[in-house]
Amino acid sequence: MKKDNFKFLNDKELLRLTGIKQNTFNKMLDILKEAELKKFKKGGKANKLSLENRLLMTLSYWREYRTYFNLGKSFGLSESNCYRNIKWIENTLIKHPDFQQLAGQKTLINKYFNDKTIIIDATETAIQRPKKGQKKYYSGKKKKHTIKTQIILEKESKTIIATNFACGKTDDFRLFKESKIPLLKATKVIVDTSYQGLQKMHRNVLIPHKKTKQKTLNNEQKQHNKLISQMRIVIENVFAILKKFKIITEKYRNRRKRFALRFNLIASIYNFQLLL
Repeated sequence: MKKDNFKFLNDKELLRLTGIKQNTFNKMLDILKEAELKKFKKGGKANKLSLENRLLMTLSYWREYRTYFNLGKSFGLSESNCYRNIKWIENTLIKHPDFQQLAGQKTLINKYFNDKTIIIDATETAIQRPKKGQKKYYSGKKKKHTIKTQIILEKESKTIIATNFACGKTDDFRLFKESKIPLLKATKVIVDTSYQGLQKMHRNVLIPHKKTKQKTLNNEQKQHNKLISQMRIVIENVFAILKKFKIITEKYRNRRKRFALRFNLIASIYNFQLLL
């Protein structure tokens, strides 16, 4: 993209291009300008690419998940310089309070959740085959090496409360137990059939009846499952919004230790936009 072309985009075009709203873009830009000013006071060098275009480059990276080489050619930077700029922007945004919007699972013990409903579900992101520990990352469900991400969502506000990550081999219920999520007795939890056994740990759980080869579901059980699916659709819609960023949906090529940072940052941006 040519220098300052982003200025000629309207709100709808910017949303289509980057996946975020104009107000969110402006807020992120203000945070980065403040951070860069502090950097210059310490003797940092001026960047030949404008801060607006560097932010646009980062959003394009998340949205389209192009290679650093490809992005560098589009924005007139070297591959390594492109990587350094994106990393600085990610590190700067994730440290700011406005984009630390994930409250964390400890908030679930707050009295606010006494009469609230939360939905828990997990998704998987394919990764390149690891050189070490291949078995623990291999997902039998996806037939690929994956990272599993668990999301805790408040049903009414549609806010993402917390995330947890594990290797692809870890099943959903095991990830839930390893996460040690605190739940108040009155908090209603909605999950899918992969969380079989949760009803023994928490009484206030809505979980679908599971069909087996030996046991078919009657009409009452089918109706019960349908009602739960209608309530669970909220989290599926949230996953669809997050997965507009291809860095989450396509095979993740980068270092795995940075995946959680990027997912949480995108989730925080989603939460931030709910408040607009």
